[in-house]
Amino acid sequence: MNKLLMKVVGLIMRFFSFQFEGFDVLNATEVLRRKNILVNRILTIANILITVFIVMYYDSIGLSKSLSLLVPTVLINLLITYFVSSKKDDYEKQLMGMYVAVLSVSYIALRLFVLYPMPFTYIFIYIALMIIALFQNRHAIILGDALILSVASYIHISEVSKGSQSTLITDNHDITVYFMFLILFIFVITSMVFFSEYMDKERRNELKKREELEQHFKNVLWDVFDTIDDFSQVTEGKESNRDYMIAVMAKRLGMLYGFDEQKSDELFNYAIVIGVNSNFDFNYSEETKQDILSDYSKIRYKLGIGNMLLRRTRIRMKCEAMVRNRFESWSLSKNIKAEDKSIESQIILLCELYVMLRDRQSYKKALPHVKAIKEIVDHFMNFFEEHLMNVFMENNVEFEVIYEKINS
Repeated sequence: MNKLLMKVVGLIMRFFSFQFEGFDVLNATEVLRRKNILVNRILTIANILITVFIVMYYDSIGLSKSLSLLVPTVLINLLITYFVSSKKDDYEKQLMGMYVAVLSVSYIALRLFVLYPMPFTYIFIYIALMIIALFQNRHAIILGDALILSVASYIHISEVSKGSQSTLITDNHDITVYFMFLILFIFVITSMVFFSEYMDKERRNELKKREELEQHFKNVLWDVFDTIDDFSQVTEGKESNRDYMIAVMAKRLGMLYGFDEQKSDELFNYAIVIGVNSNFDFNYSEETKQDILSDYSKIRYKLGIGNMLLRRTRIRMKCEAMVRNRFESWSLSKNIKAEDKSIESQIILLCELYVMLRDRQSYKKALPHVKAIKEIVDHFMNFFEEHLMNVFMENNVEFEVIYEKINS
């Protein structure tokens, strides 16, 4: 029984839900169409209740009056259904549907009260205003206010002129109180609609700004990816051996420094990432690009690899600047000296420096192991943490073995 009740409640909630598949909150036509659908469903329920009401009070209302209430509302329901079903992308038709719905709601409430002028049917006027307010549109609420207030004022005046025969004015009900409460309610609900419409407009403007910023971000992101692509090409031969050698040395130095196996492997991957193909082929179609950009995990992965590539490239550039400064009197900027001083980067930089000193470059000759170590101690000690340098110096023979073995 409870499951059945929950299922019924769920169906009712979905029936009156504002959310549905493919709904674009920035599309004014879709938003207005969805509001028309919601109000039309409410009108459908209202028609069912009105039918029940007519059956209950058929003797006092009569056939002609019953048809004058029921037939127009059913026809209006069908008209709104036509607009929301067949004219989905036509904003003018959706706008027309909104105004027709406002007229329908106002007509139902006022006609019901005129046919059966009792205090409890007067409540339908308030309900009509609340339904119109669902559109969150100032033009709709102003139209509804004008219709309902003008007709209600006429009804109030008519009731006063009836005197003792009035069904509203009794010892317990004063028509003035009805009128004051109606004006107060109209003022409150109209203010809410104006405020809600203003906030909705501001929200839409903010969403548009964010959409523009997001598009700009995507363009920048692809530029970054293209830049990363330039640094992610496969290296071959001696250059590939050099990158592998540095990665092996970095992993070994990391383990000697105190890193566990997992962190040492991560250091190896960080060191070698510049020399392997990271599959950064960005010659994608627009559809594929949108698929990648819509998947946060893919963006995060590619940016993570890209960030690693760029940081690793900066380490290589820093190392070359340091060596050139030593042999060609290059000026070493403060930014290069200060950048990326993490222990992982220092380990890779130290291994890269050792290999670069050992290799022959266009601006220097190849140095034997002993001279390379002496150069590091004499000229590059200030770039590295003291404990790291001690570990490297104590085990420098291991790095000589790695260098000679991979180069053999």
